[in-house]
Amino acid sequence: MAERGDGGVRPEAVLAVLLIISILMILFTGTVRMQPERRFINRMILSAQRIAGKTTESVKDGFGSLGRLKELRVQYELALNKLNDYQGLEREVIELRRENQDLKTLLGFSSSLEYDHIPARIIAGDPSNLFDTMTIDKGTEDDIRIGMVVTAFQDGFFGLLGKIVAVGTTSAQVRPIIDPENYVAARLERERFEGLVEGRGNDEGELIMRYVRKSAGELIAVNDVVVTSGMQSLYPSGLYLGRVTEVRSQEYSTSLELILRPVVDVTKTEYVFILKEAN
Repeated sequence: MAERGDGGVRPEAVLAVLLIISILMILFTGTVRMQPERRFINRMILSAQRIAGKTTESVKDGFGSLGRLKELRVQYELALNKLNDYQGLEREVIELRRENQDLKTLLGFSSSLEYDHIPARIIAGDPSNLFDTMTIDKGTEDDIRIGMVVTAFQDGFFGLLGKIVAVGTTSAQVRPIIDPENYVAARLERERFEGLVEGRGNDEGELIMRYVRKSAGELIAVNDVVVTSGMQSLYPSGLYLGRVTEVRSQEYSTSLELILRPVVDVTKTEYVFILKEAN
């Protein structure tokens, strides 16, 4: 320190020392006071960074989940398509087995059939029109001729289906007996009463047997079987036609009318037998 000439301390020197000490105290005090604020700010920044990091990871996981969900959706659709394909194959196998069994049954029946015949398959028809002709896959190349009798085996019965009305080289047209224009000489199998069967012309595909002796009324019952009689007809005798569902008797009429349900359902027939000769 500067000393005065008389040996004492100069006032300027004392003032300078005090000023330096004050400045140092201010600086020290300011530094101590700022540290908690800085620590708080640092903690806020660190927290924000952690939250941002977690949010980023969540967003990444979310996009990853969406990607995996899309991939699972594609795999699900592929599996569903394969399942549909397998179900379609299963249905085809079941249908083939059914057809194979039907063919075995028909072949067995065909070999035991007493009539000389030509087997054929129905390849076309109008399901909405029971009286429309049906197309079979045999024609003149197979010796099919107009007027030939067409039969079918169904539910254990060998029944009359119709007759050939038109022939092509490889196909022919069959008119079913349920058509009102077809007439068949018939008789009751059990009681032997005779009559004439024709198509009734209704949506149920029923037959009607006319000119049955009225005195036979008490002897005829529901479910009695009607067969072809073979009398003055191109149809051989003994072919099944239908079962009686109703017996009608009018007071003013001299004969009975029998309503029949055909033994051969036209809508369910796939294979037929064309008889080469009518006895």
